[in-house]
Amino acid sequence: MKQPDAILTIDGHDIRVYRQRRRSFVMKTTPLGLVLFIPTRASLKSDVMRDFLREAVQKLGDKTAPKDAPVITPPDGLKAMVGDWAARMGVAPTRISVREMLRKWGSCSSKGSISLNTALCQVPRPLAEYVVVHELVHLTVFNHGKDFKALMDRHLPDWREREKGLEAWMAGGTID
Repeated sequence: MKQPDAILTIDGHDIRVYRQRRRSFVMKTTPLGLVLFIPTRASLKSDVMRDFLREAVQKLGDKTAPKDAPVITPPDGLKAMVGDWAARMGVAPTRISVREMLRKWGSCSSKGSISLNTALCQVPRPLAEYVVVHELVHLTVFNHGKDFKALMDRHLPDWREREKGLEAWMAGGTID
């Protein structure tokens, strides 16, 4: 993953800044926290930037994953989880990796490689299992259509609740 061009701290929130070929500013919540994308030549010290950051942190600051959440499942544990679920589901990923990912919890390549975000190490185990099963289903169905949902229902009947739980966790909430 590309290293941020800068890291700003505003109202206790660390914000990773990435410069891109773009015309506008955008801030997003991601599994790694708040991320700001700005035009290549934009100044981080301008009044326009300061106003944007202040407003964005007010809107998004309470919708970020819990800061300093403890590690629940180490990377090797996530890989073992993938192996266990793959065996149950009758699929075989070609490769399993755990790495920092800016925008996603996980991904599945067309060659069968599963990548999981290191941030999954900090989410409750049932939510990590949801992401693992989601990516493993993509080894069979490479979209999110009705066949995908049917396989999710078959392998993880409560996947919709877990998906909502992951969204709640991302928003700094708690799950039961």
